[in-house]
Amino acid sequence: MLLAVALSAAAQEHRDTLIYDVDVITSPSAHLSIEARLTTMAAESVALTAPSASLPAGTEVEGLVATDDRGRPVPVLAAGDGYRVAAPPGGVRFRYRLDFQNGVALSSTGSGLNATHLYAVSRGIFVAPDPSTYDRERPYPSISVHFITPPGWHVITAWGVDEPDFTPAGSGALLGSTVAAAPDYRVLRDTVGGTVFVLAIRGERHFSDSALERVIAASLRRSSETLGGVPVPRVTYTSDLGWKGRTSGSLQGRSSIGLIWEPGELLARARIHDVFHETLHLWFGGVMDAERWWTEGVTDYLAARLEAEWSGRPDDLADLCYQSLRNYERIERDTSMTMSEEQRDNILGDNTTLLVYRKGMLAGLLLDAAIRRATDGASTLGDVARRLLAAASRDPGRRVSDAEIHDLALEIGGPAVEPVWRQVVAGTSLIPEVEVTEALRVVTGLPVAVPAPIAKEQKVLIGHPKP
Repeated sequence: MLLAVALSAAAQEHRDTLIYDVDVITSPSAHLSIEARLTTMAAESVALTAPSASLPAGTEVEGLVATDDRGRPVPVLAAGDGYRVAAPPGGVRFRYRLDFQNGVALSSTGSGLNATHLYAVSRGIFVAPDPSTYDRERPYPSISVHFITPPGWHVITAWGVDEPDFTPAGSGALLGSTVAAAPDYRVLRDTVGGTVFVLAIRGERHFSDSALERVIAASLRRSSETLGGVPVPRVTYTSDLGWKGRTSGSLQGRSSIGLIWEPGELLARARIHDVFHETLHLWFGGVMDAERWWTEGVTDYLAARLEAEWSGRPDDLADLCYQSLRNYERIERDTSMTMSEEQRDNILGDNTTLLVYRKGMLAGLLLDAAIRRATDGASTLGDVARRLLAAASRDPGRRVSDAEIHDLALEIGGPAVEPVWRQVVAGTSLIPEVEVTEALRVVTGLPVAVPAPIAKEQKVLIGHPKP
């Protein structure tokens, strides 16, 4: 039964409460059995969000039922992608079974459960009150989550490690955090710049735990030096094994980062860059929400720059930018659609086939170079980023617009930034290789070796952009 969890002080002051028991069942068929109790006196019914059935989360809710505290059934109605349940006096209990489409997570934005471990984005686990309607009327409930796992398993979340009961701070923490459990997680802890990070590692790779720990520490330190202090007091990194060819890393929530590695994969430049990228999401995507060309593409550029500075290999920045250029040149819509149009059309694909990633990275490079060139190196794109982050932190939840980024970039870099913006952000003309090369020289202050271009039919790869 529920109610094994004591109500918090906030609950005793008449705040709504939400208590979960999550039972991890691995045999004979792997699934989660979840029971919840919501206590609320302020509504006759409550809108509930539903876990994502689509990949990569790939979960499916089965047998959702609800009762009052005496066990009498209450109505459950389908409502869009979620549900609406009655909220009788005293509270409503609901329970359901959650099945997974995959036994192993395909990426760190995915979910998987088998007899050896659970790895999931909690957005793919919890049926929960819909924050978009709940928060408008009253504070989100005080939350407690209790996991019931097979003997010897460790539970890892952004809310803690192996605690009897986890207490997510609110809807964002509940719906946007990593949940992982297995008997063989190894947990490491360290502090960087006053921020604690917890690293939970599962599986053997061709690099040591301490090597990964050093990369994570460096990503936090370099990012905070560039953008200001880490915006959360604790960051949880969960490192797990995926399938060959299915590597990915992604911010799960504002303080939780998942890393999925191929079996036997090396901690090489590309994957170090990934770790830096995901760490930067604590700022871009965490503190600051904007168009994806910034939150993904500019993040990729800054991650490459910080990784190159930390590793002492300045060529890494050039190599990663040229990789981005080659992928960008292969995207068929590269001269017919802006990055904002691609996002609004909700075009799907991995990051090698999306303009918001590949052209976005190049946009970050060219804007950085334009600002440096116009100010004789006195200002950089980092100055723009810090000003935007400061504004975003004063007004949480507000999306930073392209117009704001544009105006601030011109304020810091002057009118010379305008034609670059029109080309790489607002326009659709192809970015020539020579411009990428010159921008790299400005940013690094070093000569840049240009790799051989890969021809693309009917596209201009060098020289001037097409009219």
